[in-house]
Amino acid sequence: MSCRLLLVRHGETVDNVNRIMQGQTQGRLTLNGIEQARELGRQLRGEHIDVFLSSDLARAVETLRIIVEERPTPSPSRGEEPTPNPSRGEGGEMPLCDNNPLSERVSTPLPAGRGRGVGLLPSGRGRGVGLLLRERDWGSFTGRYIPDLKDEVWPDDIETLEQMKARARRFLDYVRDHYQGKTVLAVGHGIINKAIQSVYTGKPMNEIQKMANCEVRVLEL
Repeated sequence: MSCRLLLVRHGETVDNVNRIMQGQTQGRLTLNGIEQARELGRQLRGEHIDVFLSSDLARAVETLRIIVEERPTPSPSRGEEPTPNPSRGEGGEMPLCDNNPLSERVSTPLPAGRGRGVGLLPSGRGRGVGLLLRERDWGSFTGRYIPDLKDEVWPDDIETLEQMKARARRFLDYVRDHYQGKTVLAVGHGIINKAIQSVYTGKPMNEIQKMANCEVRVLEL
């Protein structure tokens, strides 16, 4: 039985607009990025989704929260109290719906800065997925103006493509192992999403087309 993965890139951020290398910093959605997430949520209203996942970085968490908020609330059965959304949320270190008994409630705050998180899958399933979906760790390039980096020698503290693809492989294995027969929406980032698609297709990352903010690509696992 296959699994259907809806892979999403987060909405536009302030650093996207200013061409700053965000890497594993939290990031903040622009007003346009918020509207992109709202529009995607509206587009997905008719889509059955069983599970919601995200990177644990704030820009991905916020994008996912907005998408879920735009989805319709199902009518409760007679004698039951309504809940905001019946889908189960994981990742991003936050409950998707505060009153949803099926959400995994995680009280750990979002990390303050960047952190490598490569190859980690801690005991908390949501947190493990959040780490696997983080954007590439750009090391000393983090926070720099991207055009200034064109001719610079890359420092040794940048996460390698091999490390990133190892994370992508573990993420895909996790989804296959836990969500057979289900539809999963996962909000990640531009480069880690390329790594996921590279592993999925067997193509080099430079042959994977860049995803726009709040673009969705469907992978049948």
